[in-house]
Amino acid sequence: MRIHHLNCGSLRPYLPPIESLVYCLLVETSDGLLLVDTGFGTQDCLNPTRLMRAFTALLRVPRDLDETALHQVRRLGYDPADVRHIVMTHLHIDHAGGLPDFPHAKVHLHAREHRAAHAPHGFMERFYVQAHWAHGPDWVIHGDEAAEPWFGFDSLCVQPGLEPEVRLLPLHGHSRGHCGVAVRTESGWLLHCGDATYPFYHAEVAARPPPAWLVRWLLGPHTPRLQALHKTHGDQITFISSHDLPSFKKHRTRS
Repeated sequence: MRIHHLNCGSLRPYLPPIESLVYCLLVETSDGLLLVDTGFGTQDCLNPTRLMRAFTALLRVPRDLDETALHQVRRLGYDPADVRHIVMTHLHIDHAGGLPDFPHAKVHLHAREHRAAHAPHGFMERFYVQAHWAHGPDWVIHGDEAAEPWFGFDSLCVQPGLEPEVRLLPLHGHSRGHCGVAVRTESGWLLHCGDATYPFYHAEVAARPPPAWLVRWLLGPHTPRLQALHKTHGDQITFISSHDLPSFKKHRTRS
């Protein structure tokens, strides 16, 4: 089993002038390849919607085909058809653009996120692009009725019998059905927090945290719980998040 760390969209905004990325994972499993989020897709580069053009201009996204998950899967020597599963933290504009590039994959997400994307309301739900699922994905909708405990959090099994084990952690707030994604590794767990928190687990970030009210408004209420999880189980769980460039650089070097 191997996990590939992918940059599926470089972000270089003017304000704040902090370079980041859309951090995706490609996991080799017992049932083909599994993607965690997809970043920007080929159509976002070649034929972007009006909202996508505005979004990528504001964040200075290069719309580089080489950064799409599709091109990176091929560059790693795989066939795109080998991607059998896509697990979504959420369906915002910068996370779901690659869905049409893998039309035969099963797309796993929380039921609340599926409802939000198909009937959006409120400010944060303006950042869905319906064209990203106009091809009719093979949705696999996960509900809370199947929740099991995971280090004090609720979690949902993505696919029974899949190796390595992959779990969805409901971390609603940044979006209505936002989830983290936990992947069991040989040395513990890798937790992709999505947009539920900022990378507080880096010492340089922890020393200068953003205002708590801003974190709650933009990312949701889960940062204190995730910080507590890191404090008590940081030896068993490796944390990353969607726009966490330091972690990406570290793991990319190791992979």
